[in-house]
Amino acid sequence: MEMIPTWIFYLMAAVAGLELGGLATIFIQRWIDEKPILKPWGSACPACSKPLAWRDTVPVLSYLLLRGRCRHCDERIGPQYMLVELSCMAWSLAVAHQFGLSPEWGVYLVLGIILIVGSFIDFETMLLPNRVTLGGAALAVAALFVLDLPGWKNGLLGAAVGGTFFWVLQQAYRLVRRDEGLGTGDVKLMLMIGAMVGFKGLPLTILIASLTSVVGFAFFVFRPGMQEGKMRIPFGPFLSLGCLLYVLYGEELRKWLGM
Repeated sequence: MEMIPTWIFYLMAAVAGLELGGLATIFIQRWIDEKPILKPWGSACPACSKPLAWRDTVPVLSYLLLRGRCRHCDERIGPQYMLVELSCMAWSLAVAHQFGLSPEWGVYLVLGIILIVGSFIDFETMLLPNRVTLGGAALAVAALFVLDLPGWKNGLLGAAVGGTFFWVLQQAYRLVRRDEGLGTGDVKLMLMIGAMVGFKGLPLTILIASLTSVVGFAFFVFRPGMQEGKMRIPFGPFLSLGCLLYVLYGEELRKWLGM
């Protein structure tokens, strides 16, 4: 960190977060629309499918200048594009502040953006792609042998216990209620999250997810189209939020709470 001024590093982190956020929006929209992720390589309008010039793809700024509309067809583009980019920038800056210019910043930046991508997809479709859950789990396990925390033994145990625990919850709910209460995507997601927070971090991560999901439930109750008795909310985004918060502050919180 001494090699470059702090403000330059934060500027780099902000730009990196925005640029990766721009790529994340492409992945999210194309997965939801069931289109090839890598073809075409550049961005295109989701309404008219016309390729977008570079000036129309500058994160956040282009959206604001175009007032959330396509330059070609004038069709309105949802605010989720800008929200994804801002979320990725905020995560990049948060990790930069916590870990500085280090391998942790780069690794957690990528893993966090994977969780952000999965969260936006889950909110929209109630599904979590294998590319996010299993791909993220593979990267998180690989990262255990690069980072000091949570340690490879603790991380592997966390992945195994987290995935198994949620699989048991899923099967128990099916047996008792004869219904799907916990998606298989959440079970796979816990492989990634367990590897990131480790076995010791699972209780606090799940606790944060449970508490924040209560707020999410209130939002979904009033969401248009929700029918009484059929209200379901995606749990993946709240598990991801619990994981991200634990990465930033979990060790300190766990010691403070005596967990």
